Amino acid sequence: MTTRLGARLRVAAAYFRRRSIVPGGPIEITLESTSKCNLYCPMCPRQIYTFHNENMDLGLYRKIIQECKTDVEFVWPYGIGEPLLHPSIFEMIRLTREAGIRTGLSTNATLLDDARAALLLDCGLDYVILAFDGARKETYEKYRAGAVFEETREKILRFLDMKRKRGAGIYVVLQMVILKDNVADMHAYRRLWDLPGVDEVRFKRDEIQINGAANSNSALKGRRANPCYVLWRGPLYVRHDGQVFPCCYMYADAPVGDLKKQSLREVWNSPGMISLREAHLHGDLRAYPACANCQGARPSLPAVYGSLFLGSLTVRKLVPMMEKLGRRRGFGVFEKRRSE
Repeated sequence: MTTRLGARLRVAAAYFRRRSIVPGGPIEITLESTSKCNLYCPMCPRQIYTFHNENMDLGLYRKIIQECKTDVEFVWPYGIGEPLLHPSIFEMIRLTREAGIRTGLSTNATLLDDARAALLLDCGLDYVILAFDGARKETYEKYRAGAVFEETREKILRFLDMKRKRGAGIYVVLQMVILKDNVADMHAYRRLWDLPGVDEVRFKRDEIQINGAANSNSALKGRRANPCYVLWRGPLYVRHDGQVFPCCYMYADAPVGDLKKQSLREVWNSPGMISLREAHLHGDLRAYPACANCQGARPSLPAVYGSLFLGSLTVRKLVPMMEKLGRRRGFGVFEKRRSE
């Protein structure tokens, strides 16, 4: 049994046994390489929160990777910002892969020129989401404010061609967040990106729900049926300055640790993390409004079991298929909506 498989099984056992202390560390972590962004999209948390425009120091990133390599099997070196803005993003990915950890990121692709495309294909990245939120110029430029439809699409086409010519194994997802005015684009979007080099076209439910942009029909309401799996498997969210949050949706809450002063394992079972897990186990989230009102995915218990037993890269590849099944009646991939 590999070290990471053992770590994953220990996490699974803690969740199944409803334990608030989780041995080891998380399976996945998000390391916010930068909080800077070159766009100002209407469905982004930047519309409701203020974020500092800062980069994570490469030395801090390296420290975290070395500390987590016995437990963590997947790292997302991006967060609220556009990762291609960080001058060392490709070095970060290379360092992570050299530690034996899989990596994935999401980019708006506006900066994906030929030079960066080559670096992205060469640095060891396993999984990339190209966020392109519309099949028409009108919808795309509305939701990716500051980008130009034709320019970004051309960069993506060149990247896909480069991937094909190199025989690169990177898994490419073209993703559209379903919003108020692009929901009618779905069929055209599939046709637009039915291209060699695209491994998956994903339609993601809007998990931010900002007034004016949100497709209100997709909003989640009611209490959770199961404790949030993220608190047991991750991804734990690490801000650019080393401050740690239970997940990306709790960015505005108090941090649960500081990786400049603590180890990842210390933070993973810090008093803040234990208290939050216990609140989820008891089904009482009154002290945690971010959790009570969370719009993040709520997989059913069998789906949670699968996410704990399967490798993280496999889980990420299966997510779009699970979402497709979840849109069809009769498939219990996600929790049924419950009333309070």
